[in-house]
Amino acid sequence: MSITFPRGFIANGIHSGVKKEGLDLGLLLSTCNASASGMFTTNQVKSPSVIITGERLKSGLLRGIIANSGCANACVGRQGFIDAEYILDRLGGILGEDPKLLGIASTGVIGKRLPMEKIIEKLPILADGLSREGGTLFERAIMTTDRVVKEVKTSFFYNGTDIRIGACAKGSGMIHPNMATLLSFITTDLNIDHRLLKIVLKSSIDASLNAVTIDKDMSTNDSVIIMANGMSGNIEIRDEREKGFLLFRDALKDVMVEIAKKIARDGEGASKLIEVEVTGTEDEAQAIRMARAVAGSNLFKSAVWGKEINWGRIISALGANSDPFDSDRISIYFGDVKVVENGIEVEFDKNMVLKILDGKEVLIRISVGDGSGRGKAWGCDLTPEYVYINGSYLS
Repeated sequence: MSITFPRGFIANGIHSGVKKEGLDLGLLLSTCNASASGMFTTNQVKSPSVIITGERLKSGLLRGIIANSGCANACVGRQGFIDAEYILDRLGGILGEDPKLLGIASTGVIGKRLPMEKIIEKLPILADGLSREGGTLFERAIMTTDRVVKEVKTSFFYNGTDIRIGACAKGSGMIHPNMATLLSFITTDLNIDHRLLKIVLKSSIDASLNAVTIDKDMSTNDSVIIMANGMSGNIEIRDEREKGFLLFRDALKDVMVEIAKKIARDGEGASKLIEVEVTGTEDEAQAIRMARAVAGSNLFKSAVWGKEINWGRIISALGANSDPFDSDRISIYFGDVKVVENGIEVEFDKNMVLKILDGKEVLIRISVGDGSGRGKAWGCDLTPEYVYINGSYLS
């Protein structure tokens, strides 16, 4: 129950009938108003759930968020806005809270209207079951093709008190976020200025969820939302130079990197986690872009599944990316085994590389120059199971 690990957060998850079976409706609530920020899909087609929540986050405050799986509430015209607003209005009345301080997130099949009667009927049950223990139920309720719950929690000490952070996410397909992510929710009991919360969210997402890819597809519903309710009792952090800000920034980045790795490891049909590290670039952002280009290459992903030592696909993926590099200076390692130096294959122990490719985690290290930039990206192998899952998604 990572999402309710910080003080003052309660949650629940139930089966409402959006999906044929399993939990499909979740509610996450702070017991007091929380400073909040979010990042959303840059897909030109956006779910009304995304647009409505984005608008409400402009106030910098949020009390809670309701999330459903099984239906994206996307591409259903104006009705999608009407339905989402109605759910929030009814939920606000049940909770005795201002509906404008509630957000909504949806995930699932595109082009289908939310089953309103089923959802509205179950809202009182959803609200009545709110508890700290309900965090796990919420995390399960947002899952679609996910095989496992993706949750991480941590804490750090600042000015004599422990600051807690919890995060969860759903997603194993249609994942190639840009300034966004699948569905992810972050909670903390830190007291922090909204402006700084927005800054730290972006920096952590750029180095984690924006560095993960499964299939180079971006959802209409990608959303990441963070809520900070200040229940730890620390004096509000208002400056980026404060020790509390720096500790929070580093802790949140670590949490979200672990979430990103869990997403990649659980990629649809995946059998292996791929981690690509690029060094020698001008800055971290360039290194992450280049690493994600390799982690997202279908040819390379297929080679990893087939345990083929095909480093040419790594070179090709880097070259297809827009960031410039000198191919005559590139070195490539499978794990600790160097296979390429100065753009040319060197002698290496093939059995050692095959052993690396046979593992559950495959590390690829790439040096492209002598710059100080360093970055990582995560993906997974491409298996026949991926095609099966997405060839029968609607059925």
